[in-house]
Amino acid sequence: MKKSVLFLGNSYTYYNDMPEAIFAPMAKEYEVTSLTRGGWWLKWYADPENEERPRLLEVLEGKRYDAVILQDNSLATIRDPEGFFGGIEKLKTLVSPHADRILLYVTWGRKPGNPTLSELGMTFDSMTEHIAAAYEAAAQRFGMECAHVGRAFAAYMAEHPEAELYAEDMHHPSPLGSRIAAETILKVLQS
Repeated sequence: MKKSVLFLGNSYTYYNDMPEAIFAPMAKEYEVTSLTRGGWWLKWYADPENEERPRLLEVLEGKRYDAVILQDNSLATIRDPEGFFGGIEKLKTLVSPHADRILLYVTWGRKPGNPTLSELGMTFDSMTEHIAAAYEAAAQRFGMECAHVGRAFAAYMAEHPEAELYAEDMHHPSPLGSRIAAETILKVLQS
């Protein structure tokens, strides 16, 4: 029987057709549904007045997912930590009756040289760890699991400094970055 997975997030999820293209070789094992929109924050999906809310309710209605994977805006933990935690809490209430597991897709810091790092007074490492700490706190508070894609990026970059994990904009994933994201999420799903 196929395992059903729902991805809820933004462009960090859908870039390079992840998860659909990455999970395609395992089509016999996984049925993948995605609700993503560029630049979106989880708190917006949780807002009953938001235009995406009916779509979310539609993908949840009458369904039971083996896993729902939540990915917030890459700056949410920094620019609006209260909204980050509030959005996850509201989505847990909404999604839990439809999910056996809820995973948090923990994103990465911007590529060294990205101007957002200077603006925030951060480095790739400090941004990656800030994001990871916030997601870990949310996972502990709300009884969820983390898929540490940001830390997987850091480890891969340390071992393969020549590899390009970023798109030209220096924050979205390259095809290799999306593959690392999918493999990291898949390891958690299979655990």
